[in-house]
Amino acid sequence: MTALPRRRKAVRRAEILGAAREVFIARRFEDASMAEIAARADCVEGTLYTYFRNKRDLFDAVLTDVYDALIADIEPRFASLDGTADRLRFLIARHLQIAVDDPGISAMLGREARGGQPYFGSKLHALNRRYVQFMTRTLSDGVSRGELRADLDLAMARDFVFGGLEHRVRDLLGRGRRIEPARMAREMAGLLLEGFGQRAPPAAEAPLERIEARLARLEGELRARAR
Repeated sequence: MTALPRRRKAVRRAEILGAAREVFIARRFEDASMAEIAARADCVEGTLYTYFRNKRDLFDAVLTDVYDALIADIEPRFASLDGTADRLRFLIARHLQIAVDDPGISAMLGREARGGQPYFGSKLHALNRRYVQFMTRTLSDGVSRGELRADLDLAMARDFVFGGLEHRVRDLLGRGRRIEPARMAREMAGLLLEGFGQRAPPAAEAPLERIEARLARLEGELRARAR
């Protein structure tokens, strides 16, 4: 195949993916049709099957495009950060930014993760695992550095973060409220660090303070007996 036909195929594939993305945002996977996607892509339905095996294959390709772009944006910026607090603030703000930049995609991902199709073992599940590894690494490194509690359950903490973010985004969007990624990231990271952070052991009493306290108790007892 020459370079020109390859370019044309790449362009046509991108057009189909763009059309499919619009349809899958507007409708649940089960309700979307290949016929509607073909119409939006300005081609016959049979053309779709030249590029994708079926609707599920096309949907998975849309998801892969979304996550590949997101992860490619996160990786270099994440690598430049050091310290649990900075990484937490960055990852939380970047996650919230998805809902700001593309609320349709944000809603689609949440809807499909909670939908009727089996989630575990799906393409979406595999892509999510790639995405959340940045948070898992942040928490794990925080434990190793002594910045987070040694007994922290990493999977539970990770799910706590993303579950809380999903609930908050859904609430704000549902009420027509504005999402402020930077401010919300500072506040949530602060809460997480306080809850997940290494607890300082209780300060031991100095020997002199212990002696003085015992003398005071004895003095009180002697006075009580003298009455």
